Amino acid sequence: MFKKKMITLIAAAACLLAVTAGCSGKNEGSSPSPSAGASQPSKSSAQPSNSPAEGKADPLGKYDPPIEVTAVRQVNSALKFENGETIQDNAWTQHYANDLGIKLKYLWVVDNTQFEQKLNLMLASGELADIMPVPGVQMRQMNDAGQLEDLTEALDKYGSETTKAFMMKDGGTALNSATFKGKLVGLPLNPGSTDSAPLLWVRKDWLKKLNLPEPQTMEDVFKIAEAFATQDPDGNNKKDTYGLAVAKELYSDYGDLTGIFNGFHAYPTIWVKDASGNLVYGSIQPEMKQALAKLQELYKKGVIDREFGVKNHDALIQDFNAGKVGMYYGLHYSPLLFPDAKKKDPNLDLQAYRLPSIDGQPAKPQTKFNVAEYYVVRKGMTHPEAVVKLMNTYLEPRSREAFPVEKYAIKGDIEKWQYALVKGSNPTQNLDVYAKVTEAFKTNDTSKLDEHTPEPNTYKIVKSYYDGDVNGWGYAMIFGERGAQGILYDYNKNNGYQPTEFISAPSSIMAEKQATLSKLELETFTKIIMGESSVDTFDDFVANWKKLGGDEVTKEVADWKASK
Repeated sequence: MFKKKMITLIAAAACLLAVTAGCSGKNEGSSPSPSAGASQPSKSSAQPSNSPAEGKADPLGKYDPPIEVTAVRQVNSALKFENGETIQDNAWTQHYANDLGIKLKYLWVVDNTQFEQKLNLMLASGELADIMPVPGVQMRQMNDAGQLEDLTEALDKYGSETTKAFMMKDGGTALNSATFKGKLVGLPLNPGSTDSAPLLWVRKDWLKKLNLPEPQTMEDVFKIAEAFATQDPDGNNKKDTYGLAVAKELYSDYGDLTGIFNGFHAYPTIWVKDASGNLVYGSIQPEMKQALAKLQELYKKGVIDREFGVKNHDALIQDFNAGKVGMYYGLHYSPLLFPDAKKKDPNLDLQAYRLPSIDGQPAKPQTKFNVAEYYVVRKGMTHPEAVVKLMNTYLEPRSREAFPVEKYAIKGDIEKWQYALVKGSNPTQNLDVYAKVTEAFKTNDTSKLDEHTPEPNTYKIVKSYYDGDVNGWGYAMIFGERGAQGILYDYNKNNGYQPTEFISAPSSIMAEKQATLSKLELETFTKIIMGESSVDTFDDFVANWKKLGGDEVTKEVADWKASK
């Protein structure tokens, strides 16, 4: 949960930097902040934005007469409003009515914690809203029950150039996840997968102090980790440091073990192809056993914190802020978790590295399928293209005058972009920003930075760090000259990732079995690492995983692959 929240916050922060600086954002990002650019939506009256003379649909055409569209949704209980606005009546609902001719009527709105239960009750009743934001499991259930409208033609005919471009920036992967037997039944809200790739982070100042080389291989990683734990890298004459931070969840944004497993060519929690081309679950493959054996060895040597199995995320962060951690695997934004570290220790030099490999074959960082929500339309809705128009209007660039930032995006701590029913995203936001910011630094020319995107403000923050402002340190570690996004950009350019091969919403059986199987995995791996169980316990884990539902899930994955 924390990991998902941080990904959202960091992505949103990048885009909100643009809007809070006075730039309305052409949403160049996976952040949920809306576009505030381009021309006003068409005010022309006509049928649902189709011009008979040209035979071409208007992506932002206004319905005349207006149409009523029903919907349901969830909201965060902490969401704020002002000036009498509510989720039912605000700048976005007024924009829908005035500029698109869409009168939005919510059948119900509930807190995030109640949404899934309320949604399931609605699905069971068969009384559906016209437009519904739903998780992948429910989308599949509704499709199997014949409750969803085919949106293929609606997207093709009414999708704006911006919407279609963003939908295809991942090669159409997210769209494919919502496509069944050739029918597109949901519009994915796709944050992209590249930012889910793990990286190796090392305190370079400690490397220099101990005269250690930068990590190129897994053997280098092991030697560095042991040295950081035993050779007093902080120079306080105390044995109070450890070489490799490990989160008790094992898979996390900081203290993650995914990266070290990837170094052994093992891919936990995702589905990969075996030698025969069949899809198999990465956590039960033999390469995992080899990696676990090495982790057990490191734990016995004191390289890994003895208390990692019970230490929560906040405590692990404090260990880094206190100068106790020299190396960890984690996500691109992890330096933002340590805002005090650089202030406390000006000599701190944290560096991101590509994943080292255990052998001569390059290590491939794994990526996840991150689509958690789809916008679906009930079967029989008269104007299914309305959902496409709502996404178009969210993503289309608009002038500041026509779409004031403080009215539609953010005003202080009031996140008005959240009022929009249908949102959109750019799955390569951070890579795009990195490329433009890097070019600006190389050429010393900021004229090509798009003022309607996060680019100028990202550049400004990174430059502020180079000019001596420590507050810009976190962003410099991500988007700067030696930043994490540079490594991810290179991986992306050279197809260096190992993506999950199962690109679909989870089935009902997967959803039913996942909690049990994940708990078994976490408990088994933790006990092996801590030496409470032998490495050979891994073989028992594989057998139990299959018995407790893993074989059923594997069959479903195989059936899905065969249907494609």
